[in-house]
Amino acid sequence: MTLEEAVRRIDQTAEEKLTELDLSGLGLEELPQQIGKCTHLEILVLGKWDEKKIKRVGNQLTKFPDDVLQLTHLKILKLIDNEITSIPEALGQLSNLTSLDLSYNEITSIPESLGQMSNLTLLNFFGNKITSIPESLGQLSNLTSLDLSCNEITSIPEALRQLSNLTSLDLNGNKITSIPESLGQLSNLLELWLGNNKITSIPESLGQLSNLLELELGNNKITSIPEKLGQLSNLARLYLWDNQITSIPKKLGQLSNLTVLELGHNKISSIPEELGQLSNLEALSLWDNQITSSPEALGQLSNLASLNLMNNKITSIPEAIKQLPKLTIINIYMNNLTEL
Repeated sequence: MTLEEAVRRIDQTAEEKLTELDLSGLGLEELPQQIGKCTHLEILVLGKWDEKKIKRVGNQLTKFPDDVLQLTHLKILKLIDNEITSIPEALGQLSNLTSLDLSYNEITSIPESLGQMSNLTLLNFFGNKITSIPESLGQLSNLTSLDLSCNEITSIPEALRQLSNLTSLDLNGNKITSIPESLGQLSNLLELWLGNNKITSIPESLGQLSNLLELELGNNKITSIPEKLGQLSNLARLYLWDNQITSIPKKLGQLSNLTVLELGHNKISSIPEELGQLSNLEALSLWDNQITSSPEALGQLSNLASLNLMNNKITSIPEAIKQLPKLTIINIYMNNLTEL
């Protein structure tokens, strides 16, 4: 696959007035200027995730191809897995874009002009070298998915609270130290990922995210869980592994739709009886804590299939837990159990 193949595809697209063009995996170091002829183009792929090959298929573009800026009808632009270091301010002029994916590049900053892309619903900068989020992104009123994971971001701007249609926010793997209270205003949020950062506390305002299904805060420096999280009536998955949490609030027993609770590698000394009320819980993980006993109430978790209590100070497991009908995985090794 060569530059000649790219030109052939471009010529065909222009001649037949096609709306979609895939040039991924051609080893392109630059985009042929002929792309400007593809005036009907709505979807341009210069790098993607290949479902069949189960891997990324990109190119070797080091510079954002300016000729793309002529394609005013573009709705979807994918530049996954290239070597692009910067984005031109002029990109904000592509006002018809609904999806922009620049994941797996070498980008260090996001231009303010992207805030002008009022039709954007998906914006992905996963795996770059971005250090800050521009305030202008708060103007993207139609945005539903924002992925800025695996970058070098240190703070979350207050402006993100304006993204009223946002359903997915991924900020995993950055250098964020705090969560602004204003994130609690994202009332349509379904998924919030903030794992692998340097966060020390969870704001109580997150308890207002009534539609939230998944909350990921693993591998941070959090010391306590606010009771307000017990208000998240739709929450299905809560990940708080690898923190410095010392206790589990009783209010978590109100999370009636919770299926996964991950609290491994913390400093928890006891399990509240109230966790026995989590009737839909399927997986409970409390590995590597300082727990000395498992309450009888956990025997009420009729849907529990996996229980991980490895590396604690538990000496026995109540019979009611052992008799749970769906429990197939019970990790208790590295404990001081006197009986199973």
